Amino acid sequence: MDVCLLNGCLGTMTDSLKRRRTKESQRKSSPPHTQERAIQTRQDLLNAARFIFARDGFAVAKLEEIAQAAGKTRGALYANFEDKEDLFFALIAEDLSQDYETYKLKLSPSSSLEERAQVLTDRLVDLVHDRQRMLLHIEFKLFTLRHPHRQERLAELHTAMCYQGSSSTRDLIPELHIEDTLERRRAIASFGAILDGTAINLFFDPIGSSESEIRRKIEREVREHLGDKLHAMSAPPLL
Repeated sequence: MDVCLLNGCLGTMTDSLKRRRTKESQRKSSPPHTQERAIQTRQDLLNAARFIFARDGFAVAKLEEIAQAAGKTRGALYANFEDKEDLFFALIAEDLSQDYETYKLKLSPSSSLEERAQVLTDRLVDLVHDRQRMLLHIEFKLFTLRHPHRQERLAELHTAMCYQGSSSTRDLIPELHIEDTLERRRAIASFGAILDGTAINLFFDPIGSSESEIRRKIEREVREHLGDKLHAMSAPPLL
């Protein structure tokens, strides 16, 4: 992918983040009880969107139904989010923030490479079992495939968001921070392929996927991406 495209993608994402921060600043300038109500409204909308996107699919989900499920007005929804895409990327940002908090609890900048590999593997195994989160990502990818004219932009935005998430963990898992644009894109796609494929098969046929096999697949992917030192260490072979 051309660096200019990624820069443009990051610019679009940055603009969106700026708009969100402006709204957050407006909330913070309000009286405390108003701030709390605004924060709770936004969280209720995110929770409702996560549920409905996973249940109905990204394309079919309606903003009006999301607002209704959250017990909010349509105006309240549009005061927080521009459209479904904005909602989706807000959910990604929320997920990445939760991931970082998990890593921060279990790792420090002085953690060993092996410790980083184990914590990252544990987290990704947990994510594969998170039905709502995995369905949300899979449904969004299916939506982009059905809308080719939007596919390139949305795929680049998704990659940029994931890159921003890996950058936030740079002090804890520096191996995930890849400077080369193309290699970074391929690493994100590779992790996505393993997680999406494993989750689909797990949800479709739980009996057909053993927990030990799921962990072996994910651990092998983690070790491959954390560098030559871990890659050289013995890891159970894929079946």
